[in-house]
Amino acid sequence: MTARWQSLSNRLDRMSSGWTIAIAIGVYALYLTSVMPAQSLESQAYAGDWGGPDRHFFYTPDELYAQVATWGAAGRQQYINFRLGLDIGFALTYAAFLITITSVAGRRAWPDDARRRRLNLVALLPMTCDLLENALGIGLVAAFPARLDAVAWLTAGVTALKWLSLALAHVVMVYALVAAIRRHVQDA
Repeated sequence: MTARWQSLSNRLDRMSSGWTIAIAIGVYALYLTSVMPAQSLESQAYAGDWGGPDRHFFYTPDELYAQVATWGAAGRQQYINFRLGLDIGFALTYAAFLITITSVAGRRAWPDDARRRRLNLVALLPMTCDLLENALGIGLVAAFPARLDAVAWLTAGVTALKWLSLALAHVVMVYALVAAIRRHVQDA
């Protein structure tokens, strides 16, 4: 299994360059400055200040269903449509941002340490959680008014794991960047 993870890490590392970092930053900036603010305004129209469940670190099934009940059919459909479209792109975009920067920094910081360079894989966890959260959330909202409390608890747990792993992926990226800068200064 370690060989498969190493192979994936190596593949992501080979795809990472200054150009892919620039593209990832550009697309990420586009999402942060236009797509996500527009979505926030749309969701505010049906979900009010609470917004979608994926904006919260954790919530209970009762909190979720109380909110979903206020969305109306059009709001629930908008929630589903966004999670089936642009939100998938957002997860891929922030993962690309984190992976490319971590990969290039790791390559410079630890050129002979393939094990440490596998840290570029950490960014796959929040992306995977985000996509799973979307799938589970779509199922919950589509099934409404039926209550699927076990699935709602699972979704809330996946959401919390997404936020924790996203913070960890950023910490790993900064760690790799600091290590790359330190190595550059030592080699100069």
